Formats: sequence, C-alpha cells, structure tokens
Amino acid sequence: MGAIDFIIRQKGTDANNAYTTAVEEAIEEYGNDAYNGTISTTSHLFDVTKQYRESKRSKEDFIHDILDRASKRTCYCIEEKAPVKNESKIKSKVEHNFVKGASKWDLYYNVYAGWDDSIFVKALKTKTDAVKWAREYTEKHKVNTSIIMVKILTNQDPVVARVKYKQSSQEKEGTYILFGLAAD
Repeated sequence: MGAIDFIIRQKGTDANNAYTTAVEEAIEEYGNDAYNGTISTTSHLFDVTKQYRESKRSKEDFIHDILDRASKRTCYCIEEKAPVKNESKIKSKVEHNFVKGASKWDLYYNVYAGWDDSIFVKALKTKTDAVKWAREYTEKHKVNTSIIMVKILTNQDPVVARVKYKQSSQEKEGTYILFGLAAD
C-alpha cells in the first residue's frame, strides 16, 4: 500500500480540535478503511507553526518540503489564524427544572456486562428475573455479569438542571492547515 498527500483547511478551538473534526468528517464521507487515502488514516499530529513562522518561507514551499520527507500516516499542522478564547468570568449558564408534586419511583434490576461492568444489557422488574436472565446471558456469551438495583423516576422529567456553555461574543475558532501523508 502506498501513501497520498493531503492539505486541508479546518476551523477549530485548537489544533487538536481541528484535527479531530477533520478526521471525523473524513470518516463520515469516506468510511473507516485504514487505506482510504484521507486524514482519517493518520495517527500522529505535529504542530509545525513555530518552525513555519521562523522559516520566513511561503506556506506552499514550507508544506511541500515537509511532505517530501514526511512519514506515512503522519499529519502536520500550521495555525493560520489563532482562535479567540472566551475571557468571560462566567462561561456557563444553569437552567433549573423545578419539579412539582410527589415523585414516583420504580425499582429495576439492571444487568451489566464487561470486565468493568460498563455495558448495560437489560433492565428487569424483579431480582429473580434479573438473576435468571443474567445467568443465561453469562453462559451464552461467556462473560461475567452484575445486577445493580436502581430506582427510576417515572412520573416526571428526571433532569433537574442543565448547564449550558455561554459563548462570548468575541470568541472565535481558529483556522488550521492540516497536511500530511495518508495511507492509500
């Protein structure tokens, strides 16, 4: 398999955010094939903004010189326009959801799997049903399971508050040039 060069201009809050966004867009458009010839096949990001500015060379010449000696699956970045950060003292807003009346709760027995019990598998109404179901699941899939008792709020919205990011009017994303050699 070979390599193909790419040059992308991407906005982001910083270089890593711009890179992540470009990778996600490439995967969405071209799939997740390890040899699709896009930025999504790269695994390293190197910020060469300082070297570019110190070189006093044109962007095109600087980029092409790096591409001539670049390794496959490597991505480089030049900050073209710096982001403007949010300098506000308060950067979030809280919206409270006030609950009226008595809360009604239902008890469930949740079955979790995985080495750290992080995979939710099923919710059942009784412990007996949960144990029976978890045993069948464990024997079929050869994984350990755990049963955790939880209360679920059933007669109202369980969200009591939302915290939202409060963007500054001066805040802006930066612009980055991402380039490198993709696997093809």
